[in-house]
Amino acid sequence: MKKSTVIVLLILIYISFISLGLPDGLLGVGWPVMRLEFNQSLQAAGLVILVMMPLSTLSSMNAARLKERFGVGPVAFASALLTALSLLGIGLSASFEGLILFSIGLGIGQGAVDALLNDVVSQNFASKHMSWLHGFWGVGATLGPGLMTFILSLNKGWTLGYLFVGGIQLAIAFLLFLSLPLWKHLNQNDHELKSQEKGSFQTVMLFGMALFFIYVGVELSVGLWSNSVLFSTKGLPIEISGYFVSLYYLMITSGRFVSGIVSMRVNNRTMVNGGLLLSLSGLLILSFFQNPWLLGLGISLTGLGFAPLYPSMMHETAARYQPLDAAIAVGYQVGMAYIGGTAISSILGVILDSLSLNLLYPLMACGVLAMFFIHHAYNQRT
Repeated sequence: MKKSTVIVLLILIYISFISLGLPDGLLGVGWPVMRLEFNQSLQAAGLVILVMMPLSTLSSMNAARLKERFGVGPVAFASALLTALSLLGIGLSASFEGLILFSIGLGIGQGAVDALLNDVVSQNFASKHMSWLHGFWGVGATLGPGLMTFILSLNKGWTLGYLFVGGIQLAIAFLLFLSLPLWKHLNQNDHELKSQEKGSFQTVMLFGMALFFIYVGVELSVGLWSNSVLFSTKGLPIEISGYFVSLYYLMITSGRFVSGIVSMRVNNRTMVNGGLLLSLSGLLILSFFQNPWLLGLGISLTGLGFAPLYPSMMHETAARYQPLDAAIAVGYQVGMAYIGGTAISSILGVILDSLSLNLLYPLMACGVLAMFFIHHAYNQRT
């Protein structure tokens, strides 16, 4: 490929991951208002995740087949378009039933492009681009709740937030449509890398699967439930608590761009250990303090600590296994990430609603601590 083509494709891939992150924080910020309008309990938000994540899992596990049949560009375009139409559908329906129905499209659209672009970057680009790829996801995940919070602060209603983000998503889909001819170069290069051999599943891969199961569940839960906890139990105004959620995603985003540079000098395993320690300290601050400044520090440390975890763990997979086996491990890890997001956030919603919202951060701290021990055991075996 020509250098100019590579640069354009990288920009398009980054834009695609921005579109992947845009919808992720909308529900968490909007739910305190939405659930009152829908007359739903706090835990009902978990039902939305329960609909989306299994479909994202199935979609991601079939991404390789979709790529082989249609190519990278068409699948990326179709995923962005489906996501845009689903967001617009949620905003226009303005109902809990519509939220559930159009979450089906969100799940399918997000899962396919997630697995597809992770695979494309790992096979065609340098490792630093993996961190930056997920950094651009964070750009979208930061903009989404920020826009929703701003719209709610103007008393314009949560539906406008979904419609506005859906419009942005539609513009990104149109850009991907215009760029379809460029993706053929990437498809050709990817085809040359394919092998007729197949990798095999190994029992030790369960450690990696467990790490992604817990991590995505914890990261998603903090983003989903923090606004409710900070508003209802910590006494922050709804505008401030919403911006704290944006701050959380902002720290994940900026941390991933920085970790892409740091990864040139620091190995993945050290990056993961450092991230776990930072996030654990942030969650402990959030667990035991009420002061707004300390809460801001806690949410910042949590997001910054989470920043290198997903990309570093994913990239390290190639160092743990032979290439063909690594491809198998990556597929299972992405699948378990979606399952973990579904299971942990849904179960947590029931626990928080039944017992106390104050349990969010202590339970998430336990999850991070469990990851530390699993990661250590994994390192001893691979």
